[in-house]
Amino acid sequence: MNGVIAIGQAVLDVIFSDNEPVKAFAGGRIANMAASLGRMGVRTEYVSECATDAPGDAIVKFLQDNRVGTASVDRFTEGQSQVSLIFRDSDGNERYSRYSNYPPTRFDVLWPKAEESDIVVFGSDLSIGESLRKPLVELLEYARERKAVIIYLPGFRPELCSRITRVMPSILENLEFADIVMARESDMVKIFGDSNPETCYREHISFYCPNFIFVANDLSINIFSKTANLKIRQCRTAPSNPLGWNASLCAGFVKGILDSGKSSALSDISESEWRKIAELALNCAADSISTGENIISEDFAKTLKTTQI
Repeated sequence: MNGVIAIGQAVLDVIFSDNEPVKAFAGGRIANMAASLGRMGVRTEYVSECATDAPGDAIVKFLQDNRVGTASVDRFTEGQSQVSLIFRDSDGNERYSRYSNYPPTRFDVLWPKAEESDIVVFGSDLSIGESLRKPLVELLEYARERKAVIIYLPGFRPELCSRITRVMPSILENLEFADIVMARESDMVKIFGDSNPETCYREHISFYCPNFIFVANDLSINIFSKTANLKIRQCRTAPSNPLGWNASLCAGFVKGILDSGKSSALSDISESEWRKIAELALNCAADSISTGENIISEDFAKTLKTTQI
């Protein structure tokens, strides 16, 4: 059975409302995507790093409770796991403060075994950090040699935008590694200053990667490939939890591509099949809207374990 290798950050998010802490959870789009896939019964391994402290224990337990493998999570002893404080005001605006203390030598992970047609998902700050670049590239090169499908989710903290030129070489190299790029409109604005899905694909993505999934701010989905040029608008309710909506959407796309049986031949996925994959992804995202959680519900996951595109 084909599986998923997810490479992302291990972060503990703490939400404050009116300066009072209200909730703590394992954060990051890719970590929550991995947890949803685990709930769906997809063999999933997580590659990341966190300390042997209480926040690190909470993050690893969250992954394990959702049947995600953690053998490739580096648990370092010198330093502290990343903790993000999210201050939300009455209008829903958010301010972030992030704290971490990483050791000098990082990302000493045991690489999971990749097989042909497995899917490797990577992105976030971890994919552009200078101190992690060498081991990450080694893993991506290994995955490409093994003929795994590589999906890149660009995205990073707003404070990095002031130095976008410094990380642009890494972003472009990530695009070259990718078989599919899945980006939010906000990501494209931060990186390329472009919010139009057509021009994003034509002028910024297609030269590096033939398959592009664009998630617009209005929650519509644009899919560009050699066989498809689609716009799908299904979600009518703005999510109260954008992280959960995006993470579940990503999980649905990955599950749909696996279920299509064409992860080893993406160019053979027809426009109608892309539409079905997108509808599955949007249904996963809708489940997160109904619960307000970061991952799909167990009840919804049970309905997907035997689904085939």
